[in-house]
Amino acid sequence: MEISGSFVEEISFLINTIVNYPMNNKMFFLKWIGVWGLFIMIAFTSCSDDNDGTWPATAENLSADFVTSSSVYYTVNFTGQMNTVEEAGFCWSTNDPPDINDIVFELEPLEGLHQFRSVGLMEGENYFVRAYYVHNEEVYYSSTVAFTTPTAVQDSDGNSYSVVKIGNQSWMRDNLKVITYNNGDSITDGTGRGNYSAVPGPKYYFHYNDNAENSTPYGQLYTWYTISDQRGLCPPQWRVPDVTDWDQLIGHLDELSVGYNEFQAGGQELSAIAGGMIRSTGTIEEGNGLWYEPNRGANNVTRMNVIPTGLRDPSGSFDGLGYNAAFWSFTENDTTTALMFYTHYFNPGIHANTFSKSSGYAVRCVR
Repeated sequence: MEISGSFVEEISFLINTIVNYPMNNKMFFLKWIGVWGLFIMIAFTSCSDDNDGTWPATAENLSADFVTSSSVYYTVNFTGQMNTVEEAGFCWSTNDPPDINDIVFELEPLEGLHQFRSVGLMEGENYFVRAYYVHNEEVYYSSTVAFTTPTAVQDSDGNSYSVVKIGNQSWMRDNLKVITYNNGDSITDGTGRGNYSAVPGPKYYFHYNDNAENSTPYGQLYTWYTISDQRGLCPPQWRVPDVTDWDQLIGHLDELSVGYNEFQAGGQELSAIAGGMIRSTGTIEEGNGLWYEPNRGANNVTRMNVIPTGLRDPSGSFDGLGYNAAFWSFTENDTTTALMFYTHYFNPGIHANTFSKSSGYAVRCVR
């Protein structure tokens, strides 16, 4: 920034005035020049991180979402005269605020929404991110967004679960595998139980198809009576999600989604896209996934890694492995049924329905 000759002359005049002015009035001038000088200092040292109306463009709605132990998904919207911008991107660091001397990902400087997943982050670390662009060799920054990469959590059996932060919620990225309650009591193994539909309030866990090898990677299938037992399944500070937790997740992913309100025959589609956003990618036929083709709409942008666990019917049959992912909620519908959420291999949506509490479904814990 250049300083004009007239500006320098005015400063010199003020200094000479103070020196030659009578002593009893010097304090007035010293106080005045101190305030004026502070204003000048602020004007000359301020960083370009707030739009004063002179910026050619603006970086809006910066977010750091879908945060795992090693990655984060950045989003920003550039508006204004981006055709005058020479460079744009994200910069992030463990120091606040980050700048272009830190880690940078350069974007094509175009108006509109931009997204990028940063990988290689450290677990349990605090990070700061800003969007930036360069105009006439001057760097302009957005406001700073802070986030913390989550750490893994263990259940009462010592199984470890990675975590993803989605909006204001933290979700396990794996299905629950625990076979003991939090107080150490064993959950009843349902292997070989056959038809138990006449058993009142059955509290079982199952390996899909009674095959213990299916516990990895699919986790266990639990009856609703098991997940609602006061001894608890999820680790401390975690819980089985209820309908409000699921609604919050789905609403965060899809602004056009609808919240669950009441039972509808055949179930209710809550979002046309959120199922694909939480589903793992790949297919069995291609040899790169656990879903059958087409696994339509799956992009796993959230990194929630939802896999097709299927279900266990009280009659004794298993069904749906590779075709659907179905999860219990903690919310009851009536004395014999409870609310569950599911997504199918042929549909990118996510649905809610009510089924018998004696059925076996997967569980994802939330915090």
